[in-house]
Amino acid sequence: MCGIAGLVDPSAPDSDIMLQRMLDSMVHRGPDGEGKYFAPEHSLALGMRRLSIIDLESGWQPIWNEDRTICVFFNGEIYNYLELGRELQSRGHRFRTRSDTEVLVHLYEDRGEQMTSCLRGMFTFCILDLRAHVLFLARDHFGQKPLYYTNGGDRFAFASELKALLTLPWVNRELDGDAFIDFAAWLSLPAPRTHFREIRKLPAGYSLRIQLDRPIAEPRRYWSYDLSVEPDLTKLDNAIDEVDQALNDSVSLHLRADVPVGVLLSSGLDSRTILAYAQELQGGKMHSFSVGFGAEDSELSGAAQTARELGSQHHQLELTASDFAQDINRVVRFLDEPIGDPACFAVLRICELSRGHVKVLLSGEGSDELFGGYEGRYAGMLATMERTQRFRLFAPFLPKARVHASASRWQRFLARAHSSAGSEAVMLRVEALPGDVRKPRAFGTAQLETIATRMHALSSSVVLPQRDPLSTLLALDIRWQLAESLLQKADKMSMGASIELRTPFLDIEVAKVAARVPSSFKLPVGGPGKYILRRVLSRKLHEPMDRPKKGFPVPLQAWFTGPLREQIEDELFATNSFISRNLSPKLLCAAWDDFIAGWDAGRIFFALWMYERWCRAVLK
Repeated sequence: MCGIAGLVDPSAPDSDIMLQRMLDSMVHRGPDGEGKYFAPEHSLALGMRRLSIIDLESGWQPIWNEDRTICVFFNGEIYNYLELGRELQSRGHRFRTRSDTEVLVHLYEDRGEQMTSCLRGMFTFCILDLRAHVLFLARDHFGQKPLYYTNGGDRFAFASELKALLTLPWVNRELDGDAFIDFAAWLSLPAPRTHFREIRKLPAGYSLRIQLDRPIAEPRRYWSYDLSVEPDLTKLDNAIDEVDQALNDSVSLHLRADVPVGVLLSSGLDSRTILAYAQELQGGKMHSFSVGFGAEDSELSGAAQTARELGSQHHQLELTASDFAQDINRVVRFLDEPIGDPACFAVLRICELSRGHVKVLLSGEGSDELFGGYEGRYAGMLATMERTQRFRLFAPFLPKARVHASASRWQRFLARAHSSAGSEAVMLRVEALPGDVRKPRAFGTAQLETIATRMHALSSSVVLPQRDPLSTLLALDIRWQLAESLLQKADKMSMGASIELRTPFLDIEVAKVAARVPSSFKLPVGGPGKYILRRVLSRKLHEPMDRPKKGFPVPLQAWFTGPLREQIEDELFATNSFISRNLSPKLLCAAWDDFIAGWDAGRIFFALWMYERWCRAVLK
C-alpha cells in the first residue's frame, strides 16, 4: 500500500523538487519510505511513498524487469501474486523479490495492457515502458484505490491524492460550479468529475495510455460489472455453496501479509461474515475493532457480542460530539474532496486505534452492492420504478413537466411519465438536496432545472441496463456510490492513519459468483436484503434473518441541534461563506429551521459543512 505520483513537464527544470512536494503531501500513505525515478530526456519524474505490507525488506519501488526497460510504481495489493508469479516464472521470467509489485512488471511484459484481466486485488499503478515511450496507468475494477490526473498542452500529472496535484504551480484551481450541484444532491461526484474543472478522477475499471512525447489523457474502460447474462445458480443450495467457497477463497487471499491483520467490526452482517471466515482460517487469532457514539443505536454492544461469539481479541472506542468537532479539519484534509458520509470520522478514529495492534484491516464494504442490501431503499425504488413504467404508456399524450420549487403532484407525474428508466434511477438515488420532492428545500428554480438536466446526462454515463431492475440498481451503485463514496472514504481515512484497509467482498471472483445469483436470492419479495449471504453465514453462526444494517451511525441530529449547533450556524450562515455563494441564504436558512424542527437532514448539513471546510482549506 502506497501513494504514487508523477509528472511529464517539458517546461519544468526543477521536476525533482515538484515531485518531492507531491510525495511529501502524501507521507501518511507511506510512512515507511519513498522511491523515485527521473528521466530528463522525457521530462519525466515518477515517485511513491511506501507502507510496507509484503516483502518488507526488498519490495522497494520502482521495480524493473530483467533488462531495465520496464518499471512500475504501485499502490495497493495484488492478492493472487503468488499464483501469477509461479505462472510467469514457468514462462521464463526471473524475479528478484518476493513482492506482489514485481508481478506487475513481468505481467505487463507478458500480456501488455491486457494484464488487468489477470489481477485479483485493489490497485492503481503506473508502468513506464521505455521501449514504447509510454506510461500505462490503471485503476482497479471496483475503484478501491483512487487516481487523479490533470492534462493540458504538453503537461500531464497524476497522483493517488488530489492534494498532491495541487502542489504543482501550473495546476488550475478553478472550481467547477456545477459539481457543487451534483455533490449537494448525491453527496459524491461520479468519476471522472472532481470539484476542479481541470482535474479528473480515473473511473474504476479504466486505464490510461500516455505517450511521453504527446501526453494526451484518454481513459479506456477495461472492465465493468455485468449483470446482463441470465443467472445460472438457480438452486438455492448450490448458490450458497458457491458463495461460501468464493468468500472462503477471497478471505484467505486477503489475509496474505507479512504484518498483523485485524477486522473492522460493526454489529452488522457484512463484518460478522468477514470475521467468521478470518477466525476460522487463522485459528482464532484475529483482532477486531469497533467504534460507537453512546447513542441507542450504537454498534458497540452488538460488535462486542459478535467478538465474544467468534472469540476475537476485541478493541473498541466511543466518540463524542467534541471529538467530531475536533477532528473535522483532519477528516477534510485526508478526504481530499468532500464526501457526504459522516462515518468517515468513525473510520479514521478506529483505524488510528487499530494502528497500535495491526497494520492491515479487513472490512465488509461491497456486500450490499453485490448481494442486494439496503433493502428498504431498493424495495422502495423498485416499487416506484414499476409504477412509473405504467405511467410511460401515456407519455405521448401528455405535456412536458414544468420544473419549479413547488411542483404539484400533477407536475411530478408528468416528469416521471416523460423520464427514461435510467434518469429515474439516478433521480431515485438523490440522497440530499432538494430533499422531499413534495417540498424541495434550499435549491432555487434554476438549480432544480439543473438537477433535472443532470439526471438525464448522468443516466447515459452511470446507468447501464441489466437483466432486471434490481440488477440495474446494483450496477449503478457499484459504479457510483461504492467507487466514489464508500471506497473513497475507506481508502482516505485508513491511509490517513497509515493503515491498509482490504475488502474481501470486492474480490473479482466473488463478484463473478454474485453475478450468477438471481435477484430473488439477493432481495426476495418482502425481504430480507442479502438473503443468500445470511444463509451462508448461518452455516457458521446463529444468524437471524432480520439483523438490521447500521454502519457506524453517527448521531448527527442530536449533535447538530445540540452541542455543535452554534458552530455550524456560524460557519454556514456567515455572509462570506462558500456555501452562500452556491445556495440562497434565505432558502438555506428555511431548510435549517426545518431541520431544527425535526426534519431528518443531518447528513445533508454534514455534507454542506464538509464542503465549507474543504473550500476554506483548499482555496485559502
